[in-house]
Amino acid sequence: MSLLLLLTLTLQAGVVVVYPSSLGRLTVWGAGAACVAALLASWVMMSAVESRPPASLGLVVSSRALRDGARGFVLGFVLVAGVLAVMAGAGWLRVSSPASGASAAVAPTLYVTVLLLLAAWFEEIAVRGYAFQVLAQARGPTVAVVATSFVFAALHGANPGVGWTAFGNTLLAGILLGILYWRTLSLWWVTGAHFAWNWTMGVAIGLPVSGLDVGGILVEGTTVGPILWTGGDYGPEGGLLLTVATVLGIIWTVRTPRLSPDPAVLALEPMIGAPAA
Repeated sequence: MSLLLLLTLTLQAGVVVVYPSSLGRLTVWGAGAACVAALLASWVMMSAVESRPPASLGLVVSSRALRDGARGFVLGFVLVAGVLAVMAGAGWLRVSSPASGASAAVAPTLYVTVLLLLAAWFEEIAVRGYAFQVLAQARGPTVAVVATSFVFAALHGANPGVGWTAFGNTLLAGILLGILYWRTLSLWWVTGAHFAWNWTMGVAIGLPVSGLDVGGILVEGTTVGPILWTGGDYGPEGGLLLTVATVLGIIWTVRTPRLSPDPAVLALEPMIGAPAA
């Protein structure tokens, strides 16, 4: 983690030197630099320390990787869309067109989409990559899932408006993604799910993502129901509806026979091997 932090800060500083206006802002260049840092740190640790190919972390590039990413996207989309559907059915969600018009929102929407994708990829490489495999090898997959989930939740602990429900939901989301990674050994699967989770809230419906207004939306959503269930200004992640959806997602991820490790990753002998059937 120290190497990752050093590389991230160094590359982020480089981005600020080239683009001074990016200081203190979430930008595609900054997120891209963070991804490069995560990949470099993973390469160093896996190659120099573990003597294993970095792709054994679940980064094999293949046609299956594309399918896994798409399947992960479907999972994340279904979970969040289900919450939004319940909100709409209860009259707790209002949707309107942005004042600037849909045509003017296309460019920023594409920008935010790329930004959310890179941000999700960085977090998955950093949290459910090398760190997860080392913990799973040393202490077992259960410890790895729980420990990385707390790290994942802590990374969002300083977001605007975060409360105990939001923290708990982020922790549950980390457990969901951790189990998903353990069962598939594919960072493409978890990145797809993570990206869809954020994209559906922030871009598809225009609600806050972990308390952040990501902007660049084609429609604007507003919650008018009880904050305990809808999350209020923090977004759906601060409400109990998402708690229910995430728990259901965890149950599905644990029990479904549709998940299996990528054989190409297993062939590279990852540190945690194949999960029990």
